Parts: sequence; C-alpha cells; structure tokens
Amino acid sequence: MRKLFLISCLLVATTPAHAQAVDVSGAKALTELLSNYLGKKAIEKNIVSVVPDGDSYRITFNTARLIETLPKQDYFKGDFGEYSLLIKPVADGSWNVSSTAIPGGSVEVTTPEGREAVQWSVDNANINGTFDPKIGAFSKASFSYGAVKMNTTSPTQDVEASVNSAKGEMLGMAAPSGGIDFSSNHSATNFLETVIVKSPPSGDVATAVQPMKIVLSGGQIGANAEGKGLRNLEFLELWKFFIAHVDETTLKDQEQADLKAKFLAALPFWDKLSGAYQFSDLNVETPIGPFAAKTMSQQIDFDGISKSGGYHYALRTNGLRYPALPIPAWSVPFLPTDVEFVFGTEGLDLDTVVRAAVADMDLSRAKPFSEEFEANTVAAFMANPPKMVINRSFVRTVDTELSVEGEVSFTALKPESHTTWEMSNFDAVVARLTTASEQEPEIKNYIVFAKLAKDFGTQLPNGHIQWIVDQKSDGSVSVNGNPVKGPDPVVDPATNDDTTTMPDDPTQDDNVIVPDDEEDNSDPAPPAPQ
Repeated sequence: MRKLFLISCLLVATTPAHAQAVDVSGAKALTELLSNYLGKKAIEKNIVSVVPDGDSYRITFNTARLIETLPKQDYFKGDFGEYSLLIKPVADGSWNVSSTAIPGGSVEVTTPEGREAVQWSVDNANINGTFDPKIGAFSKASFSYGAVKMNTTSPTQDVEASVNSAKGEMLGMAAPSGGIDFSSNHSATNFLETVIVKSPPSGDVATAVQPMKIVLSGGQIGANAEGKGLRNLEFLELWKFFIAHVDETTLKDQEQADLKAKFLAALPFWDKLSGAYQFSDLNVETPIGPFAAKTMSQQIDFDGISKSGGYHYALRTNGLRYPALPIPAWSVPFLPTDVEFVFGTEGLDLDTVVRAAVADMDLSRAKPFSEEFEANTVAAFMANPPKMVINRSFVRTVDTELSVEGEVSFTALKPESHTTWEMSNFDAVVARLTTASEQEPEIKNYIVFAKLAKDFGTQLPNGHIQWIVDQKSDGSVSVNGNPVKGPDPVVDPATNDDTTTMPDDPTQDDNVIVPDDEEDNSDPAPPAPQ
C-alpha cells in the first residue's frame, strides 16, 4: 500500500486533458509532469521513464540507475530491481493503475561491527486501482501477493521471515472539511520468523556461548489505517516546492514566504488519523519454552494540528500462555492472562506553536528559530501543559481483574491526578495467598497489606472493590475521600542555617508515622543519682 500511495503522489497533478489517445507526445507530457515531483535528474538519468504500451503508459522505476547517481562510497550496496506500472487514461479523467510485479532486492552495508545484509522476494504480486486526480488519491485500489520471504544477516543476529500470502484494499473520497477521507486494510497469513541471536566472539572456544534461537509464528497478521481530512494535495504542493529548490543552499525572501504559505495551507495536516495492527494465534518458541497469545494488537489515534488535540495509544493482548518458569508455584496464578493499556494526551495546543514557528522561521539565520520563540514556547507549555488520560486499562489473571482509569493534569509542572481503581474477586486472591503462606510463611506479609488495601476500598454492588485516588498538586493524597497523606512540606529556599532539618530525617516528616513519637512527648527521665 505504500507503493500505491507513492503512485498517487506521482500522478496527483494529472488532468483530464491527458485522457486522449496514448502516444509519444502524451508520454512526454506525463514525463514533464512527473519531473515536478521526482526532479529533473530522475528523468535525465533515466531513473524514471514513461513510454506508450498499448492503450496505457508504462512508468518504470530503475533503482540501479538511482544508486549510480549516489556519491561513491564503500558503506552501502543495493539492488532493488525495476518496478513498473501501467496507467490507462479513462474518459472521466481518472486513471486505471495496475502492476503485476513487486521486485525483490538486497541491501548490504559495512559497519564497524561487520557486514549486515538484507534480501527479500515477493511472488505473484497483483495491484489494481483507480486514481482520481480531482482528489489526488486512489478512489479504490486492491492488491494481493503470494509468498514473501526476507533474510537478514549481521554480526549479532540472523533472521529469516516469511508469510504465505497477503491481500488488501484502499478506498478514498473527498472529505467535507477538505482533503480526503481514506481507509485501508492489509492481511497476511502464516507468519513465520526465526531469529538467531549470536553472542560476541570469544577467544576461548570452550567458554563461547551458543547462539540463542527464537521462533515467532502467527496464524494471521492484520493492519489497517483510516484518515479523515488528510491534506494530501497540500502535502504534494510542499513536496513539489522542495523538489524545485533541492539544489539551492538559501531561499530568497519571496521563496521563504511561498514556503510558509504552502505549509500553513497544509494545516491541520489531517483531522483524524488512526492505524492498528493485530496478530492472531501468536507463538514464541524460546530456549526456556513456548510463550503464546491468542491475539495481540497495537493502535494509535492522532488528531491533526489543533488548539486542543488528542493523541492516544493502546496495547492489547488476550489469552497469554507461559512455559514452566523459574518462579514459585504459588505465584503462577498471578501471571497475566489478558492485558490492556490505553492512554494518551488531550488538550495539546500544537496549532499555536506551529503557527508561531512558521512566523518566526528564517532560513537565512544560523538558527532558523529565534531564542525568543524557543523561550516563549517553553513558557506556554509550562503554563498550559496537556492532560494525560488513562482510558480503562486492566490486567486480568485466572482469579481477578484489576482495572484503572482517570486523568493526570499538571499545575506548575506538579501532578494532580484523579484515578479509579477496581478489582474483582478480591477475596479469592487473599484465599490463594493464605493457602500459599502455609508453605511459605513470608507470604503472610503480603496478606496484611492486601487486607489493609481492602479496608481502604469501597465494595460495589457487583462485589468489586473500588478505590478512588485523588492526588493534589500540593502532594496530598486521599483514597475514597479519606486522607492518607498530607501536603508536602513548604520549604523556604531562603532558609539555610545550621538548624535546618536534613531531608532524610524521618522524624521531621509530618506525613510519616514514627512509633517512638509518643516517647518524644513524655516527660524527661530524672537524672541518674550521683
């Protein structure tokens, strides 16, 4: 799908005027068009070529010629083959795009640690789509390919990876707010990866550590992305500007003004952008045994540049299984079976910062951004920092589930939080600890703390125990409205004499209960008889 997006970038400025008979003059016009986005050198060096091919134009990317244009060096070697696609003009001004090959290739680099190399191959590739110049993107596209293989070698590890087959599709349309709305999905079956981790070379053969082998496999890998209001045409105008000035060391005042105008025109970049990937039936074979998960996924959600943006991340696993681990038997039931972490930030004002940065930017200065701008940005952030949000997250075991949700804000960089913790089957956990303490008496210490935690909690109608924890910016903490810690001591920075209490003296902290405090308030003992 990345190649499909690249193709859309190359064809974005194509107009319905080119939807005429396919001929040499049309190929020349299309070549000139592509040079605006790839640079004239790409055309002159024949890195990219356009020729008529029946009722279509064939665009070919020659990576070998691209590498020839790079400065001579011994660090990098590469062979990416040729990639070509057919574009067929349609009467409505759109283009049908197709390709039947994704080239294999190889990369080799020489590092101080030794040689590193990557090789890959893709079988039976098939790409088809309809590119709409009016929106500068594919209105629809699909792709599929057969086996994909990749091998990497390095001084520290070797990797072999493969999938049996893959497929995907993409849809795009004009967005009401500007830009495009798009969605894409991609799935591959029978993922397999073998990793050989090598130990550093040892002069003593007898003490050399054997390589460690790890094998990852999965029934299916899925990836999807969705965007709302992506300003793709504005991005391509920016790219076109960079290509036009790539060989210039400085920009004239008018050129800087043009760059700033194009950058501002691209804001907010997108309204919403999200992406996720998922593994199903994941297995990890290790030297200590197999780990497994029924599903594992990650997800990101980003707002565009705005005055109150939100940015969120989620990690989810389900059906975790473990090998026999070198841990006490009583602790095995406390290993997580399901985990979800969902958190992010909200109220982040990037719009003010970005617009101020564009206004302040001067590429003719040694430092493009002034010290005044940098200081103002830091001050604005400290005065109005974003809020951290914890969406419902949990850890689940065979007996119980512990969840948390809430938010953390900052006042003068001091945290203030409100979180709600909830636990199911609390008594079952205590019962399991009690049984374990019969063999390991030290576990009784954990039971004391567990019962104390329950006393601080509130039992809900569903039997769960709930703790609502509030932390104020002064350092005080309460649980379910009951104070458990007072404010932090107020320290006068001007105070600095010999009577100042050392911070590591626990008897001077009003928030610490010291058993001997009662003795400190008793009458002094009479002096010993002489």
